[in-house]
Amino acid sequence: MLQNTAVVVPRGEVQYVVTEYGSVNLFGKSIQERAISLISIAHPDFRDSLFEEAKELGLLGPERSLREEMHSIYPLHLEETRIINRQKITFRPVKLTDERPIQEHYYGLDKIDVVSRFFHEKTSFVSKQIERTFIIDYSKDLTIVAVEGEQGYERILAVGEYYLNPETNLAEIAFSVEKSWQGRGLSSIVIKKLAEVAKRSGIIGFSAYTSKDNARMIKLFHSLDYDVKIDSQGAMISLEAKFKNDTEGDA
Repeated sequence: MLQNTAVVVPRGEVQYVVTEYGSVNLFGKSIQERAISLISIAHPDFRDSLFEEAKELGLLGPERSLREEMHSIYPLHLEETRIINRQKITFRPVKLTDERPIQEHYYGLDKIDVVSRFFHEKTSFVSKQIERTFIIDYSKDLTIVAVEGEQGYERILAVGEYYLNPETNLAEIAFSVEKSWQGRGLSSIVIKKLAEVAKRSGIIGFSAYTSKDNARMIKLFHSLDYDVKIDSQGAMISLEAKFKNDTEGDA
């Protein structure tokens, strides 16, 4: 390329954008998805003004709101790639740009897994109903996903998340795994990553409310190697596992 020659690339042809706050692949995304993607990797101090400007320009619908969590900085250090079943699987915190892949993941679950995750039959997973999964602060609330595929074309295989109950300082957890990947250890990896962050954030343990028949969730709690308390409540059970502190672990 000649020196001092200006290079102009049409905005519609831009595919990858990288900043110090993350990277996004814009290929194949709608105008709204592109706007959210770019806002998510902007400096946190400017996300409010960028969000409002995008709404004024009609790039975002009037129903969209910028929650406090959207100012959080993506914790890149939590990303890890492993080879499982001869496939490269990346475990990472969820991003704002994961909205559509999460919807596709939930729509791909069978009826039993949907009921296990949401406690009732559910056929719609619109943004407002699932935004708590992908709009998080990476501390009090956290979602870890297991994905395969190139950035921008990733398919979500598993979702694990926790939400802090400030009254108990316990975080409630929830999981879902694509049927073809169940039983391959994805949830065990995800829950250990969630526990690592939760403990570092001062959370004292995990809780869950599920059916007595949900053997996978019960097994998952026991995989943490902490004492698990199980209380029966009719057809449902509550699970609770409190983290050991360092002195207890050394005892």
